[in-house]
Amino acid sequence: MILSAIVAALLAGAVAAWAFGRRRPDGRGQGWSFVPETSQDASAAPVALDPALLPGMRQRFLRAALGVDEAGAADDDAPAHQQVADEVLLALERADLSQRYIPRRPHLLPQLIQSVNDSTASARSIGRIIGSDPVLTVNLLRIANSSLYRFQQQEVRSIERAVTLVGNEGIRQIISAALVQPVMNPPERDGGRFSQRLWDYTLRMSLATADHARSIEREDGFSAQLAGLLRGLGMVIVVHATAEAYSRRQTLAPSPEVLLSLLERCTPQLAARIARQWELSTDVAAALEGQAAWPRAKALARSLEVGELAAALSMLCRENLLETDEALQLLAGCVPGHVAEWLWKRVSPDDPQDE
Repeated sequence: MILSAIVAALLAGAVAAWAFGRRRPDGRGQGWSFVPETSQDASAAPVALDPALLPGMRQRFLRAALGVDEAGAADDDAPAHQQVADEVLLALERADLSQRYIPRRPHLLPQLIQSVNDSTASARSIGRIIGSDPVLTVNLLRIANSSLYRFQQQEVRSIERAVTLVGNEGIRQIISAALVQPVMNPPERDGGRFSQRLWDYTLRMSLATADHARSIEREDGFSAQLAGLLRGLGMVIVVHATAEAYSRRQTLAPSPEVLLSLLERCTPQLAARIARQWELSTDVAAALEGQAAWPRAKALARSLEVGELAAALSMLCRENLLETDEALQLLAGCVPGHVAEWLWKRVSPDDPQDE
């Protein structure tokens, strides 16, 4: 089923998202290097994106991922496709949506958010919380022992040691991916071109959103990264609901135009509903929904916008549909030049197929 394939790629793959990062020990137990912080002058006046830029690039990426070029010609089955779209909209607007599509919140999420945000929390106290969940423990130790995270030849055998090695910022990043993975209980393998592309897109978006939030907006990168992951999860839910509606009409071929329209229309609200269901901050939900009306939520919304644009540009370059120079020029129109270059390194690793 298409949901299983996409969720497997999106959520299981999130554990390996940090392949796109670059490590650098700094001698203070914080083993992670992110976008170099900008001066106050550089970050004081946020640059507004062309309102048509992100939707246009997102649509180009999704069309490429689906293997369709331009909008199709008029379809004799247009009324039937409209019925599908209406059915999906009704299904996604129902009050009981969470019982069917939205995964339950990881039960350790509140405790871990509190601990990693507490500068006085010790590696032992964080390790004790993580250690109470065997699945999370296994996932986190596997990540800490990967070639991307290991700072020494010896295997890391304890959570406390892992926390010590990567520092609070590193452990915050790993936790956000490792927590989300098991809630959907995905199958072992991913199943298709579109699911793989959507997975890659979401990983890039969450990385760039987090880095932009830290470096430009001076906001919490952990919340920003979760926002990026939840936006991707919102897309997965739309795909699931659309595939389910078409499966009940076996003589009607699924329409990419219907799916693209539903993704654009429904994803923001669904992602915000997940954030509220998981009792994340109101800033995250408002930013995802595009209705930020106060400074912190507006800052997070800007980071999410820049992060998604960076992801879309990266994926288009990967599909050979956009030149790197053009992509960097577009990104540099939204953030300071050195930040654009760093974000590009984050979303365009040397080998995108690394685990």
